[in-house]
Amino acid sequence: MQSPVRQGTTRTTSAPRRFAMGGSWCAELLPRNPYQTVYTPEVPIIGFAFESQVGVHAFGSDRRADFRAKPNGLAYVPAGCDVYSRSDHGGEYLKISLAREPSEPPGCERRFSDAIDPVAIVAAQGLRRQLLATAIDPLQCERCVRALEERVAWVSSVTVVAPAAGCWMTPRRLKLVDDVIEARLDSKLTVQDLAGAIGLSAGFFSRAFKAAVGKAPHDYIVDRRISRARTLVQSTDLDLTAIAHASGFASHAHMTTTLRNRLGVGPGELRRRFD
Repeated sequence: MQSPVRQGTTRTTSAPRRFAMGGSWCAELLPRNPYQTVYTPEVPIIGFAFESQVGVHAFGSDRRADFRAKPNGLAYVPAGCDVYSRSDHGGEYLKISLAREPSEPPGCERRFSDAIDPVAIVAAQGLRRQLLATAIDPLQCERCVRALEERVAWVSSVTVVAPAAGCWMTPRRLKLVDDVIEARLDSKLTVQDLAGAIGLSAGFFSRAFKAAVGKAPHDYIVDRRISRARTLVQSTDLDLTAIAHASGFASHAHMTTTLRNRLGVGPGELRRRFD
């Protein structure tokens, strides 16, 4: 059967960046695009990766290294830390620039990335929902930004020990899981299918996966379906029913309800921004 993605006209328009600003912060939602960036931030930067990302990066030096960022990973770069990052695919990313505190020294000694924190996940999702909204609520944005600041301060002040179960989800296993999900996203997909792909029982896999990425496998599959639906809505002229089926939703209505619940906007609203 021919893929429904190939049957529509592909658009060249990329997703727009979404902004919100407060008195001491600026939040930006970066779409999933290939990128290469080199900069030295004058203010501290909080980052949050909604999706897995693969590429090359370097911080505070010329030494570049391959990276594979986890989904739902919290990151922090202090002011004055040289940054190089490149990815051929990218991933949806939240970037928050903060007002620099006078007492904060420049440098990279407090930099971190890939921190999985349940409170930060909820705050980042809430901020994304606001940034995607037609009318942004500054107070809600402020609340989410402050929550992320608090989680960065907490991660920076303690030694975070990853749960033992999460250590089973190595980068290789996480990639295998992502590959299985991507290949079967438009069909019936169970936790047992994912567990079997890496040789674990469904129960242990569920615990290990949630410990590693901060979400249960079912919630993560829904996230991937939403991501594919958004990509097809924004990059093709396929009708919404075809997009729903290509993304693994039972119907157009099911997709619309899920996007509204998770993102605060429906597929029709997302598409109208590109017409």
